[in-house]
Amino acid sequence: MSLEHHLIQSAFDKAAKQYEQHAVLQKESMLRLLDRLKDDLKTAPEQILDLGCGTGWAVPELLKLYPATSIVAADFAQAMVDLVPKHPQVISRVSDAHAIDVHAQSCDLVFSNLMIQWCDESTVLKEIKRALKPSGLLHLTTMGEHTLHELKLAWQAIDDQPHVNEFVPAAKMADLTMQLGFEDVIADSEFITMTYASVVDMMRDLKNIGAHNVDNNRSKGLTSPQVIKQLTKNFAEFRTEDGLYPATYELVYLRAKKPAEDKGLPLKIK
Repeated sequence: MSLEHHLIQSAFDKAAKQYEQHAVLQKESMLRLLDRLKDDLKTAPEQILDLGCGTGWAVPELLKLYPATSIVAADFAQAMVDLVPKHPQVISRVSDAHAIDVHAQSCDLVFSNLMIQWCDESTVLKEIKRALKPSGLLHLTTMGEHTLHELKLAWQAIDDQPHVNEFVPAAKMADLTMQLGFEDVIADSEFITMTYASVVDMMRDLKNIGAHNVDNNRSKGLTSPQVIKQLTKNFAEFRTEDGLYPATYELVYLRAKKPAEDKGLPLKIK
């Protein structure tokens, strides 16, 4: 997927104030990722990087799990970072995931919820590996290839332009992670379906969380009422028994470990 990253940053900056109100999927994804983390991480981490932290939803939850840890909450949208909860053990900073503003080998855990799908995955995974201490863990969620398949099929009957972002398959994410030198890689996925009263409500909700289409090959014009009417008609086959419009997300979980043989002096984040 070829993305316009300046538009992604702008979209999330604009979405910051209403983000928590609308980001139901993001919160559910975060809670499920935390459950997996609790089952996997047996030793309390000294330092955690919450990469793509948004408004900092995960920060209080991570502190509950690991009261003595220090957390760097990093996001590339200033308006999101401004809303991260204040705490003496938390450093919030604006940072691009493609060049993370942390020392090499400084983090025991990188936690990232629904962020990497907006990035060049290979570059970000390399940066995560650099940031992790030897034997450090990565736990992240991303969107899978089947995300919003209903909306994608409804659009395909109208034109051949990209209207829904394309996401990397779970198996390909796992392969890429292993190629970059991580070990004990596990990738799996599950489906979460949200429903809306109308297609317009669905598209508005995507925009309100900054998650609308940012493919640079997309149509740049506004969607006309006629197109919305046709899109709604095309969506009819997917409607639920109670007449709602479904939006199905494939939630991909990726867990990986940096090899212990990656030696070096761990540095504290300043």
